[in-house]
Amino acid sequence: MRCLITGNLGFVGTETSKVLQLNKHEVVGFDIMEGNDIRDIKQFEEAVIKTKPDRILHLAAIARFSDADKDPQLAYETNAAGTANVAAVAMKYHIPIVYSSTGSVYMPITEKPPITEDFEAKGNSVYGCSKYVGETYIRRVSPHIILRYAHILGAEKKFHGLVGGFLARIERGLAPQLFGGTQSNDFTYIKDIAEANLKALTAPWFAWNNIFNIGTGEALTAKEAGQMVCDVFNYKGKVDIIDARTVDPLDFVYNCDKAKNILGFGAKFKFKDALLDMAKELGYNIRNGKATRTESKVSGEKQS
Repeated sequence: MRCLITGNLGFVGTETSKVLQLNKHEVVGFDIMEGNDIRDIKQFEEAVIKTKPDRILHLAAIARFSDADKDPQLAYETNAAGTANVAAVAMKYHIPIVYSSTGSVYMPITEKPPITEDFEAKGNSVYGCSKYVGETYIRRVSPHIILRYAHILGAEKKFHGLVGGFLARIERGLAPQLFGGTQSNDFTYIKDIAEANLKALTAPWFAWNNIFNIGTGEALTAKEAGQMVCDVFNYKGKVDIIDARTVDPLDFVYNCDKAKNILGFGAKFKFKDALLDMAKELGYNIRNGKATRTESKVSGEKQS
């Protein structure tokens, strides 16, 4: 299979490319870091004509709340209009497409989790709304698969999200910042996300024209997750508590039965296992369930 991946040089794209290549699939990249822009439909169509992909995995996006809030127009042009371009080309050349969406489209959550694919979706943030509009364009393509990722962690997301934010401050000798603490999330490791992408791209035909929740199906509160980061990275200092952010749901956990039963996908990494694997990727030494640096001790002894 030859797969064209938009955003192949990004966080999810890099890991997914590795998994596809390990499984003997060919990867063709289309990334703005190399001057390839999904907002330019002519450029994207020319890439499709030239490379003749069997599948398209559409990952390219303005993918952070803060970036989308800072430039809503760019978020719309990329996540919505850009996705419309990708969908139009896929439709024109009859190429099955897998679209990476987000659990943010379920906001605000008005039903009691665990969240199924039948929950209302629309989004309540610039990012979530723009990704949901992207979904509406993808659903015009047949066949398509939409994957709604839960909260992702991994080495390349070192400075973002709860895990990355905690680790970045620990490494700099600063107290981690916990926003709220009682709100829960479904923390999913990047290697599981990449595996889900592979499952979708190679899915049997009865699986297509569907939406799937991609997560672990297990909830952790922000406080529990933060404490586990501190434990794994041997941090014993204080944690600064800050008011919860309005974009964070109070209770977010997926029902992943549909992905398991139809795609055959199930997350392999528990949260602690994901943290240890992430630490190894970042060059830490792992011993007795702890991650340490050889050159310096990661602890809470020095703070500013």
